[in-house]
Amino acid sequence: FARTLDAGTAQLEEALKPLATADRLVGRSPEELPPDASVLPGDVAFKLHDTYGFPIDLTIELAAEYGVTVDRTGFDRALAEQRERSRRGRKVELSRQARETGLYESILHARGETKFLGYETTSAEGRVVAVLRDGLEFDELTGQGEAEIILDQTPFYAEGGGQIGDKGELREAGGGSSLFTVRDTQRPVPGLIVHRGLLHGRLRVAEAVSAEVDSDRRERTMRNHTGTHLLHRALRNVVGERARQAGSLVTPDYLRFDFPLDRAVTNQELREIESEVRRIVREDRAVTWSYMSMPEAIDAGADAFFDEKYGEQVRTVRVEGYSHELCGGTHVRATGQIGGFLITGERSIGSGMRRIEALTGDGADAHVDERLRLLEITARVAGAQSVESVPDRVAALQEELREARRRLRAGAGSIPKPGQLADRVTEVGAGVTLLTFAAPFESADAMKAFAKDASAALHPSVTAVGLDADEPQIFVTVDAAGVKRGLSAGALVQGVVGRIQGKGGGRPEMAQGRGTRREGLPEALAAIESAVRARLQPPA
Repeated sequence: FARTLDAGTAQLEEALKPLATADRLVGRSPEELPPDASVLPGDVAFKLHDTYGFPIDLTIELAAEYGVTVDRTGFDRALAEQRERSRRGRKVELSRQARETGLYESILHARGETKFLGYETTSAEGRVVAVLRDGLEFDELTGQGEAEIILDQTPFYAEGGGQIGDKGELREAGGGSSLFTVRDTQRPVPGLIVHRGLLHGRLRVAEAVSAEVDSDRRERTMRNHTGTHLLHRALRNVVGERARQAGSLVTPDYLRFDFPLDRAVTNQELREIESEVRRIVREDRAVTWSYMSMPEAIDAGADAFFDEKYGEQVRTVRVEGYSHELCGGTHVRATGQIGGFLITGERSIGSGMRRIEALTGDGADAHVDERLRLLEITARVAGAQSVESVPDRVAALQEELREARRRLRAGAGSIPKPGQLADRVTEVGAGVTLLTFAAPFESADAMKAFAKDASAALHPSVTAVGLDADEPQIFVTVDAAGVKRGLSAGALVQGVVGRIQGKGGGRPEMAQGRGTRREGLPEALAAIESAVRARLQPPA
């Protein structure tokens, strides 16, 4: 968010600079700007709101720093137009979906269901039964462009049961040139498999093609799908039967599993789950599937999820002696093919609902390798003699940090009370007084609190307090009388933060800056005094 805010601020400053008045450093409030002040167009303010999340009130406040007003009417008009476009878009999308569903159903009724061959093979011949583009059916399509192809039979798995759809190629019959790149496979209505992707040849209805699934991608997906079944059974064995599947996502790269539980799964439980899954993988148990009626599946002990819709005949997947679930997805034939298994995270996704993410095969190995690489880097950065000595070295560094904090608190104890700085309050002209002070405060919040307490106790017109640290900070406040005389905390900070190699800004009454050049802090505070005196100097 901070990067987005910085980008938005930069865009706003670029828009404001050409509009800024000569005396923009006055930093007036929006209410004090004259009627003839330059105007930031409403569509520009809306872009900041739409792209960077800038509230319109913040844009108005920052624009005032440049002596620029904002076309609020134009902003409101642009916002209303966006809302209307969004409303129309939702209506059109619903209409399109209904129209396309009707088209798919008519194709299914006229040409029958797509036969799925993908449980046994990733390559097969098929015949084109429909060619679609933009919700319309064609006898033939030629050239480049998005399209949808429906075959009489296909090895491509359509997304379902948490497993994403296959990718691959449709080629000329016999394995010739590629005609169509399949980017996704879906089942928009039951019984119909649709290949969605990019046409780069000619395809026509009744043409025979060779359908070739990306087999490497499919194999990785199968490892993750069977791994999901093992995770489900191990999870229930460790935390209890109530942790039943509530949702899942199976991709080639990772798996995700959602389940109901009113607490976090402990680290110890996660290790037990991981260990159990790895044991089943090492034992290379057979994975088999069969078709039966729903009552037969329940009698056989298959886990069924009654928020899912099942037909009269169901497919069950069994891991020998371990798990048995209703599932229409693709799986490895033995658990040893899964390879590695690694849980990468567990978190809450809502009230009473948890999520586990995990990796299998090469993905798990690569993740372990990356962890080891980071541990080796940590050892070097921390000054540890070896990876094994990292815990001891980190413990030593923590003790050093605690000691440094104790010394810092001791130094902070020598900082005077705000009320003891009366001798530092200086009159800088026209009845305006200034207090500047720097100290090694514990934090930026402590610096701000000190500045506010000093303002309340000593009533200076301008208070400028610095945090003396490796990353120095400056906090400036200007009272109402000072603002009326043309002083702006935001302008003062912007004018001096370069001396600490930093950035900053704010409102006329209050502003803050942060930098990296510690030795420039005294210069910055001195420059604030010079800037205040210069501002108050009567014109020649």
